[in-house]
Amino acid sequence: MSDPFARIAPYYDAIMSHVDYERWVSKTGFLADLLPDGFLHIDIACGTGVLVEKLRQSGWRSVGADLSFAMVRQGRRNAPGFPGVAADMRALPFHNAAGLVTCLFDSLNFLTEEAGLEQGLREMAGALAPGGILYGDVITERMVLTHFAGKRWTEQNGRFSTTWESDYSKSAHLAETRVTVNRGPVNYIHERIFPLATVQSAMERAGLTVLGFCDAATWKKPSKRSIRVDFVAAQSPSAKLVRDFETVRKKIQAWQRR
Repeated sequence: MSDPFARIAPYYDAIMSHVDYERWVSKTGFLADLLPDGFLHIDIACGTGVLVEKLRQSGWRSVGADLSFAMVRQGRRNAPGFPGVAADMRALPFHNAAGLVTCLFDSLNFLTEEAGLEQGLREMAGALAPGGILYGDVITERMVLTHFAGKRWTEQNGRFSTTWESDYSKSAHLAETRVTVNRGPVNYIHERIFPLATVQSAMERAGLTVLGFCDAATWKKPSKRSIRVDFVAAQSPSAKLVRDFETVRKKIQAWQRR
């Protein structure tokens, strides 16, 4: 299988230096209050392991998995001892192990077929212990049309530059982004935009109970203006977990308003 991040991996963290990882650290912290102490956290599509390392520095038991061996290898170069493995989210090597699984930064959108989406969610559900929580996100068509479709731009990243070009097929709901580092070869990235109803149905077929879909910026109900949507689901949640999640949702809403 080709690795679309093989050439990008050494540059990835510099390219993504603008990303606010702390928002994910904070939200996972709120969700951790729903779980017993000492749970295992698995970050699916972990990239170079930035979120995993931030949480490990706070005392979490966190490991990562990513389809790209190059990204995992770069993560180990960045942080020796980084506990990352190369694994397809549609065939994970974890079973009934995690209290919390995360799959963020629109990683589910990289599964461009509905069957793959369901299989990925099924594998994540299988990685959860009973009562475990899945926290992830997806981007919307509004995000692609506003920020990517039909656009070309170049970014200066210190010692190198990246040129981006993106197209979007509204009929197929597929985005293709082409990334070139300096004057090197083109790297192709493909993402599929799924309606939230499709994501929810796939979760339910995968054996997950959906606790909520939230606009990533407000944690209120998603709207037509939402560009990124967070979701939280659980494996066989208790009635108490369902109730307590609503309390946590309100806490995150208040935190987002700060």
